[in-house]
Amino acid sequence: MTTLTAPLSRRRFLKTTSLATAAAAAPLILPSSLLGQAAPSNRITVGIIGTGNIADGHIDTLLGYPEAVRILAVCDVDRARRDFAASRVNARYGNSDCTAYNDFRELNRRTDIDAVWICTPDHWHALIAIDAMRHGKDVYIEKPMTLTIEEGRAVVEAARRYQRVAQHGTQHRSMKRFHDVAEYVRNQGLGKLDRIEVTIPPNNRFCAATWTPEPVPAGLDWDLWLGPSPWRPYTSGGCHYNFRFISDNAYGQITNWGAHYLDIGQWALDMDASGPVEVEGHGHFPTTGLFTNATYIDFTCRYANGIPMSCRTRHEGGGSVRFVGERGWLDISRNRMSASEPDLLREMQKNGRPVQLPLSNNHHENFLACVRSRARPIADVELGHRTTTVCNLGQIALVLGRRLKWDPAHEEFVGDDTANRMRGRALRSPWALT
Repeated sequence: MTTLTAPLSRRRFLKTTSLATAAAAAPLILPSSLLGQAAPSNRITVGIIGTGNIADGHIDTLLGYPEAVRILAVCDVDRARRDFAASRVNARYGNSDCTAYNDFRELNRRTDIDAVWICTPDHWHALIAIDAMRHGKDVYIEKPMTLTIEEGRAVVEAARRYQRVAQHGTQHRSMKRFHDVAEYVRNQGLGKLDRIEVTIPPNNRFCAATWTPEPVPAGLDWDLWLGPSPWRPYTSGGCHYNFRFISDNAYGQITNWGAHYLDIGQWALDMDASGPVEVEGHGHFPTTGLFTNATYIDFTCRYANGIPMSCRTRHEGGGSVRFVGERGWLDISRNRMSASEPDLLREMQKNGRPVQLPLSNNHHENFLACVRSRARPIADVELGHRTTTVCNLGQIALVLGRRLKWDPAHEEFVGDDTANRMRGRALRSPWALT
């Protein structure tokens, strides 16, 4: 086995892939030289909605393009977070032009903003994205694209109806090692493909068996934080980062990490506009406490060509995607590449294959280039929706505990009314998916 290792944290990964020099493959790539020479009148104006953990990396990156991008507004239901984000932006620009909002609708209705970054908890992604596109904004939507399958299709339809550029935040699409392995597999470099194995990290937050409601902190709009999700009393353990372990708000590590690695499997299988036909699996779910998402997951999707793609929790080594074929296997992650034979890694990194996949070396610059050109970005919302759907299929299979047949063309389960009801969710009034 041959292994190449280069440690790369989530924050460093975001920053590194965003500041790298882009390759010449226009209009998918916007060269850094062009970003540096943009006239002030041609700057892309930006708003950031959700200013927590993941937004920090996006703000850092966008502040690195002062001549091409200008952050005009930030929005968060937590006053301390939005004020801190606005102060960072204004300090970098040396002015007080960046406005802080509590309600995303005020930001979306500004006519001087071209694009928004949506970095909120998952249960808000769809409604904010649709509202932004309806009001003329291009959107960069953090992964997973939406909470439910029905929401995903609604976002795609909105992007097409309003003719907006919409990028899904699966940054692996703009990392060369993932491009290379998907292209290599698509060109049958491993011979006949036998299976794809995705592993994801375990949960990194835990809670006690019981919890107690707490007073809502000053400056936090808890009702708007919950938005379309069912109302529950505030507790610090169920807010901000911990949202991802409560199924009303997210689906745990399936959508947090699975969205990245399952996406590369979909890419390699040429499933950006389709998906599997069957799914089954099991998981370990909490029986007490605030958190409701699985602490261990193991599900397998099977495609019409017979190839299975599995996804399971691995407690050592973090996330990765492994392709297994006639000639051996390749295992790729953010900080590690390994293979059953050294030649496979060398072959994987060569150019000039018959089937060539779109190339982007920089997720942010790719989106910005498409805002200017109106081309579809490397992680367009259709494929973002299809990847998020795979995550949803796994979640539904874990909850129901039985094998499910899936029709990717009509996006419905075959002969299973209960599973079909789980494609969507009831939204708390007055919010609606329109």
